[in-house]
Amino acid sequence: MRKPIETSTCPLGGAVEQIGDGWMLMILWTSYEGVSRFDDYQRQLGVARNILSNRLRRLVELGILEKRPVREGARRLEYRITAKGEELRAPLTEIRRWGARWEKAPALEPAHR
Repeated sequence: MRKPIETSTCPLGGAVEQIGDGWMLMILWTSYEGVSRFDDYQRQLGVARNILSNRLRRLVELGILEKRPVREGARRLEYRITAKGEELRAPLTEIRRWGARWEKAPALEPAHR
């Protein structure tokens, strides 16, 4: 019987647990492309507002994005990539390249035991 991966001792498991959600990755990638406002994320990604709100809040809690006023004294907020979030750019770029390379690859049949 296999032992479950202990995410507290496995850096990969811990990272996937934090940012492995597909919406979080798409929000982060969209941030790299310059999107920073809630309505713009929603429009570009087509994600439900409640899901977007939840994922943005989580990215802020993780210190990957920060929330701040659009300009001094403004009530509207925007999301900006932090240094921690910027460190994810290179690995996500590689994952994106991998996805583009294998996107049209024929699906493999599952191995039968």
